[in-house]
Amino acid sequence: MVKLVCYNIEYCEGIQGKWYQYLKFWRIFFPPKGLDQKIVDALKKNKPDILALVEVDTGSIRSRKKNEVQFFEHELGMKDFVEKIKYPLKGWLKFLRFIPILRKQANAIISKYKISHVKYHMLNEGTKRVVIEATIHCPKAITLLLVHLALGRKTRKKQLNELIKIVNNIKKPVVLMGDFNTFNGATEIKKLLKKTNLKDNAKLHHHSICSTQPSIKPKRRLDYVLTSKKIKVKRYEVLKYPFSDHMPVFVEFVVK
Repeated sequence: MVKLVCYNIEYCEGIQGKWYQYLKFWRIFFPPKGLDQKIVDALKKNKPDILALVEVDTGSIRSRKKNEVQFFEHELGMKDFVEKIKYPLKGWLKFLRFIPILRKQANAIISKYKISHVKYHMLNEGTKRVVIEATIHCPKAITLLLVHLALGRKTRKKQLNELIKIVNNIKKPVVLMGDFNTFNGATEIKKLLKKTNLKDNAKLHHHSICSTQPSIKPKRRLDYVLTSKKIKVKRYEVLKYPFSDHMPVFVEFVVK
């Protein structure tokens, strides 16, 4: 059984989602000390084999020059990781890669299993464009796709159409996961599910709606772990973590 956690940790700024908390802009520079360790301690209870992180700091002054990806890898006894700054190298958005703090904002996959065949897809529109593709050997090879989609609905719709093509070009069993920012609900991913044959396993959760945001009182489902047919999900749960404005999705699965 493979255990996977997908979590938007919000750069360890510790905001739980109340509107006035976002006014505490100083947390961009001075987040709560020790919050990353609290997240690690909570994760250890679930013993993930794979940890997918959205909004992780790879070494800015915010994280006190600490690469949080390497920190989580070490503290959780993982063996491999892949990380990618979320902004494109081409076009006008490339300037974000030269701004302090922003140039260290990434998404990452950390694993107890070997990672290979890493690819980075850049979606054509939106500020949040990067898609990390990586093969995990657990022990059968599967492909993980980690995304963080746009805030705007029209842009997000175009990104989802691009994801359909990416998924359908992969021959191995697929896990597509991340922060989809589906503010209009899971209806936004109906076309994605139909065109790719990916499965939404949320019905395995003990609640009828798997809301993940805001963590203080979840009412929106923004975070997903979708799987292809050869991946049998045995458990799907939204973990009640108070460390970010999102709550993590936890799944246990076997590969047929």
